[in-house]
Amino acid sequence: NNGKYHMHSVFKVQQPIVCPNVPTDVLSPRQTWNNDEAYYKTAYKLAKSFADNFKKFEDYANDEIMNGAPNLNE
Repeated sequence: NNGKYHMHSVFKVQQPIVCPNVPTDVLSPRQTWNNDEAYYKTAYKLAKSFADNFKKFEDYANDEIMNGAPNLNE
């Protein structure tokens, strides 16, 4: 729990920067792609799918939940 984390710019989740016995290149999904533009295009598409699907639950979600929604601002 004392590790260092990085906020994912699209999904707004904390990603570990270092984890014992785990190669650092797999800790960041972006680093597993050869093309940053393709990665972000796919990440935004996935985030939009999450957001579109969640619309049916918005009436039941409080502000804290809604603030955790993916960042759809490319």
